[in-house]
Amino acid sequence: MFEKVNQIGMAVIMAIGVVLMVMTMGIEVTDEGECLNCGIEGTFIGLSYVLLAIAVIAALAGTVMTAISNPKKLIGSAIGIGAMIVIFVISYVLASDEVVKSYGDITATTSKMVGAGLFTFYILLVLAVLSIIYAGISRLIN
Repeated sequence: MFEKVNQIGMAVIMAIGVVLMVMTMGIEVTDEGECLNCGIEGTFIGLSYVLLAIAVIAALAGTVMTAISNPKKLIGSAIGIGAMIVIFVISYVLASDEVVKSYGDITATTSKMVGAGLFTFYILLVLAVLSIIYAGISRLIN
């Protein structure tokens, strides 16, 4: 029952978020760079933050309910989170903290984190492509 309520709640939050996004994108800017209806976008962005907080709380509540009802399902999630942490640590070690003058006001820490994010993306992209290839080959074999 909790899963059905959670799914409906998340669908409602996503629908409201899409409406707010479309309304925010509809803000008009003149050729001089002045905003015609600028007061409203702050409201929409604020509402989007509230919806984000509600969605995060709902996701965490769903996880807690799953842990209470069936703790064995969390093992797979824990393995996935552990793998992501390992991939990010590897990416962080591989990333350089070199700052080139053309970057502007970027610190070495920011440069290192951006590099780690890029390496993480590349590693996950390669793993995703390999898993697709593996799935296709194993389907052909069976």
